[in-house]
Order: sequence, then C-alpha cells, then structure tokens
Amino acid sequence: MPTAPTSSEITLKKTGGIDLERLSASKIRILEAAESLYTTNAIEAVSLREIALAAGNQNTNAVQYHFGGKDELLQAIFSWRVWQMESPRQAMLAHAERDNKLSDLRTLAEVLCLPLLDLTDAEGRHSYAAFLIQYQLRMRPLGISHAADEPTFSNSNIARLLHLIYDCMQVPDRDKGDYRVALGHLIFANMLVLSDVEQLPRRDPQAFAKRIEVTLDMVAAAFSAGASGGHSR
Repeated sequence: MPTAPTSSEITLKKTGGIDLERLSASKIRILEAAESLYTTNAIEAVSLREIALAAGNQNTNAVQYHFGGKDELLQAIFSWRVWQMESPRQAMLAHAERDNKLSDLRTLAEVLCLPLLDLTDAEGRHSYAAFLIQYQLRMRPLGISHAADEPTFSNSNIARLLHLIYDCMQVPDRDKGDYRVALGHLIFANMLVLSDVEQLPRRDPQAFAKRIEVTLDMVAAAFSAGASGGHSR
C-alpha cells in the first residue's frame, strides 16, 4: 500500500523539486543563467542547452539533470526568488502590523514590490523584474503557474500579503483582484527595467529613489481603484 507523501515531499514538488535551503552553487548558476537569458529573449526561444552553456557547464544536459524540463526550471526560478523575498516581506509585514497598517494599500504595495530591488544580476540589473515581465506577458496568459499560486512553507508571507491585498480591495471577483495585482507588479517591474536601461540607479540614486516612491503610489492606485475598503496614503 503506497504511503502518503510527507510535507517536505509536497513542498519539493511545489518548488520545482528543489530544496531551497540547500541549493548547490551549480544549481544557482543555472537559475541565474536562465533568468538572465529569459530577460533578453522570449522564454520559449531559449533552449536548455543554451542555459547550460551560459552557466558554464560543459555537459549540455546539466539543466535536465538538475531540474528536468523547461517547466520545472521556470518553477524553480519562481520558487527560488519568492523564497529569497520571504524574509524581507516577513519583516515588513511585522512592521506594518505594529504600525496598524495592514489595511493600507500603499504599505502593502511596498511589501509586494520593494523586495524586487535586491534581486539583481552580476551587473546590478534587476534581472528578476525583467523575467517577471516576460512571464506576465507571455507565459501567465497560457496558464503557466507562479510559485505564489499555491501556499507552501517557502511562500507563506507572499500568500499572507496577497490575502491582505485582496481583503482591502473587496472585489467580488478574484480574477479582478489577480488582474490588479499583476498590473501593479508590472508597473513596478517595468520601472526597474527602464531605470536599468537609463542606468539611473548608478547615475542618480536620488532620482531613482524618487521614481520608486512615485511608482509605489501608482501601484497602490491600481490596487485601490474602485475598492470600497483600504486606502492609499
């Protein structure tokens, strides 16, 4: 009689089959190489062989060996990056709770978006933001899921955050809530990519900081449009 899967086995299945706390250097190089290639090319146009070579592997089957196919690799990138943002989001949510701002959409927009700032490549570009744009525009409409779609121990804070945002929106249709969150994420991610192209973070950090604040206002406005609950400051 087959035994029921353990919680750790279920978690590994939902995170692309990888142990996020024990990622080897070779796996991280593959994830970074894939993310980088996906930011400059259509995701479907990049081969696993290209990714393996870009990660410095002589074995062109390295991606399949470590992750399986392209779908599993995409989920591994999502899970890895979401997991990296979990601790900052946990701290930001705790701070918002102390300040009684868990129903403030501007604050929740900060918790959603600001952790993206630290997810950069070796050249300082906001690579995950660029990857998210490709995903939202090309892959999400095809039904390819994101690591935050199903709660696990590795994404509990983003799951809590989305629940708080949806509660503040008070929209009867969850699809409309999903659309607003996706739109807000795209607004912020596009700002980061545009700023990278302009080299604004290095050229004028103060102007970049001001652009971040203005963009967060826009994200909060996207969240709160037509909402009967929540507010933006």
